[in-house]
Amino acid sequence: MAFKKRLITRILVVCSLVLLANCAFPVRPGYDRKSGTYKRYRVATTAPEPIDTTAVDPQEELVQEERLATASTTSTDSLTSSAEKSANTKDSTAHLSKTQSKPDSTVVRKDSIVKIDSTKKDPVKKEPASKTSTAAKTETAKKTTKQAKPASKPTNLEKYAKEWLGAKYVYGAASKKKTDCSGYVMQVYKGFYGISLDHNAQHIYDDGRGYSIRRTKLQEGDLVFFGNFWKISHVGIYLKGNRFIHASTSKGVVITSMDDNYWSSKYKGARRFK
Repeated sequence: MAFKKRLITRILVVCSLVLLANCAFPVRPGYDRKSGTYKRYRVATTAPEPIDTTAVDPQEELVQEERLATASTTSTDSLTSSAEKSANTKDSTAHLSKTQSKPDSTVVRKDSIVKIDSTKKDPVKKEPASKTSTAAKTETAKKTTKQAKPASKPTNLEKYAKEWLGAKYVYGAASKKKTDCSGYVMQVYKGFYGISLDHNAQHIYDDGRGYSIRRTKLQEGDLVFFGNFWKISHVGIYLKGNRFIHASTSKGVVITSMDDNYWSSKYKGARRFK
């Protein structure tokens, strides 16, 4: 075991010496191992290579070729144009000689020739606008203004409501010829006040926009309601003079007194929406 250890140590010592010998004097630029000092080495100067002036740049060769090509095309074009011109001149001279050689078979009088100057144009006469066109324009303008103006709203409620007088009672209808009580009230209120109501007497009575009015304080335009213990079945529009206009099932749209025995017994209240 001791012998092996000695061998290993000797081998390690030899290796370390070899490494130290190699690393003792590292090779450095400009270092002379013999003298042990740094020296300035002269770098050999290389002479510049002579430039061949006879060589031609390939770009210049391309430019020269393009110039030669354009010159050749222009020369050919000039030759063809000159040939065409000479041919045209020959044709024109031949045509003139033929025309001059042929005698005139017809005699044209100078008096019959009329020269027209294309540069001169007849002046356009401006005609005044006709009265009929102006009148038509004014009429159309008036019509358009009339159509543009909105229809004036009615100011007399009783007069407006009487336009439905005589209309037949038809359940569910709402027109000036056929209507029921709620449909009639709905039309009048929409046209006169611009208020849209439901097509049902009970729904109009329950509408939150209206508020209750006593019978002694009724005004024109208030809605009066009639019915029985369970529901509202009829509605009308109150007019001045203790009257109301409504669409009855038997007579259609009529004006009736508020003191009528039949309707006063069915009176349930009034609402004001305006």
